[in-house]
Amino acid sequence: MQPRPPRVFEADDILSGRVSLEAYPFRLIYLVIAFSSYFADTKIHPSDLPRVDVLLSAAEVLESQGWQIAGVDAGGKLICLRRAH
Repeated sequence: MQPRPPRVFEADDILSGRVSLEAYPFRLIYLVIAFSSYFADTKIHPSDLPRVDVLLSAAEVLESQGWQIAGVDAGGKLICLRRAH
């Protein structure tokens, strides 16, 4: 049995093209600023704002590829997306 693909992806990986979700088999994913922020506190600190911009930019890239934002959590450090088609 093959391992399941991950459901959590870092925003930088989407923006840089290191990760492509074109052939991704599932409909729901989490997009995070960084894996460390996925487990950190849920408050946004002023130093997080540039990273939040990266997260939102990555979400916009995925929206242009047929994904829709399903929810935002962890104080804006995590976005859940659903494949639209």
